[in-house]
Parts: sequence; structure tokens; C-alpha cells
Amino acid sequence: MEKRDNRRKRIRVTLSAEPGSIRAFTGDLSYNGLFVVSAKVLPPGTRIRLQVHTKEGVALGVGVVRWARRVPMEVMRDIKGGMGVEFTWISAELKKFIDGNMG
Repeated sequence: MEKRDNRRKRIRVTLSAEPGSIRAFTGDLSYNGLFVVSAKVLPPGTRIRLQVHTKEGVALGVGVVRWARRVPMEVMRDIKGGMGVEFTWISAELKKFIDGNMG
């Protein structure tokens, strides 16, 4: 059973999909994917390109939205809205970043 680290770091991400992009944050990042905290969500099945903003620069990934939960901005503090994204490819830079932030 995978043991999750409860220390979450706020990491800036940019998602690109047609017709535009979403700037958001994640604190839940693994080799399999990430949770994107955002009031704006994309439909499940949407293929996206990701830019994870690190101290060293931008690390790239590609993924698919697996689930989405739309939450009004007024309640985002109490109920996290956003998307679960499964990676289909991650760059060596993103793998290295995840290595350094898991544990």
C-alpha cells in the first residue's frame, strides 16, 4: 500500500489544451499524475500538455484528465475543485523534480 506524504507543497502549473491554457497550482504530484486545484476544469478525456514551474525552470509532461470537480470560487477555500490528471509522458526534468519532492 502506498503511503502518502502529508506535507503538500504548492507548485505552479500551466495546462495547455485546445482552445487555451489554465494557470493553476498543485500540491499533489506523483509519477502517475497530479491534482490540479482550479475553478476552471476541463472535461474528462481531454489530452493536455503540462508545464510544471520549478526552481530550475519548467519541466514538461503530457497527460489526460481523468476526473474533474467544478466548484464555485466562493467555496474553493473549503472544498477543493479541480482535476485529476494521469501522466502519459513526463520529461527527465519532471521525473527529477518528482524524485526530489517525494519524501
